[in-house]
Amino acid sequence: MTRRALRLGAMLAALVCLYTLSLLAAYSFDDAWIEKNVQAARAVLREEANMPGDYATYFWHSGFGITDNVTDLRIYEGLLRGERSVVEAAMRTDYLRYWHGYAVILRPLMAALSITHVRYIAMMGLMGLWVLCCLKMARQLGTRAALLFALSLLMSFFLIAPFCQQYVTVYAVTLLGCLAALWGWPWLRERLPEWFLLLGSLTCFLDFLTFPVLALGYPLVCCQLMRLRDGKEGLWGETLALTAVWMAAYGLTWLGKGAVGTLLTGQDVFQSIWEQVLARTTGAMDTGERILEVSAAGSIAINVETFFFGANAALFLAVCLWLACRALRARPRRWGPAMPVAVVALFPLAWYAVMQNHTRVHFWMTHKQLSVTVFALWAYLLAVALPCKGSLPDGLTGRAKDSYNKS
Repeated sequence: MTRRALRLGAMLAALVCLYTLSLLAAYSFDDAWIEKNVQAARAVLREEANMPGDYATYFWHSGFGITDNVTDLRIYEGLLRGERSVVEAAMRTDYLRYWHGYAVILRPLMAALSITHVRYIAMMGLMGLWVLCCLKMARQLGTRAALLFALSLLMSFFLIAPFCQQYVTVYAVTLLGCLAALWGWPWLRERLPEWFLLLGSLTCFLDFLTFPVLALGYPLVCCQLMRLRDGKEGLWGETLALTAVWMAAYGLTWLGKGAVGTLLTGQDVFQSIWEQVLARTTGAMDTGERILEVSAAGSIAINVETFFFGANAALFLAVCLWLACRALRARPRRWGPAMPVAVVALFPLAWYAVMQNHTRVHFWMTHKQLSVTVFALWAYLLAVALPCKGSLPDGLTGRAKDSYNKS
């Protein structure tokens, strides 16, 4: 355990160094290469804004489909160095508290592509990862598991992600995390702490504090289902350990930006991070006219109300009923051993309770994390009846039996 802890610490330190060098490299070339496409992107984002506050809705013209054009503008504007040095631009002295790792990919892309082409690549990439995850999950865990995975992500309005640069990164890390667990399981299952450290650190590097629980919950549930399929029980320790590793990686990577940013720019980045933490975790919201008190219960409630609108609520309950009936008929039933899967359903609620200010102000975005709750509860009901590797589902005989054993 000591050796592994030291290895994880060294890995995190190496990642922080890699993040710093990659950002410096991304901002090393002149603005002239990208200025035309960046200015065109800014014009597009302003033109699309059709809601108060310059936000946009591409579908249904409701809060459920809002894209954060305001933050996307800051993302694209920050790609230009302007009068700043390479170091100042890489550390984003105009927006110190985050890593802005998306620039490592987005800035070179903007040298050749418009925002339309970037969105098209994001659409093809995310949809391709989604399809691959579904196909691999169907092979590893069965068609039902793949269907539940696909539906839960669709319920988060996953289809809108390619239109918003701020949404792309978390979905990409989430899908890559799931795909690696499903595709490379024989190799990965002995290296899960390292993998979840990488996922937590990458989420912090790339994300803007949007809905990061997706990048923890979905890969974790996939790993739990694979463990149960392999016949392993007693998942409590591993579930808590992997969650702790992911959270530590996320938090320490954020503190790493404080250390690197302060060292390279001379500005107190730690103070900026601390102010953000205090603002986002306190129960108060500044409306511009007065300060409204915000509670954990209120933050949870508004996210739940936004996510479980009519169609989502009906689909969620219908699938729960179907899975519960199937689980009750299964022999044997593993209600207890599968319980750690159900616990993951609480992760978004815990996030809302802690980040109560942020999740109350940005509920139109943070409600997407409840798709983790949906997937975890569905996966739990599925796992109760999930056959172990080497065992056979009820009624499977003959050629189907041979095919199942081979798979």
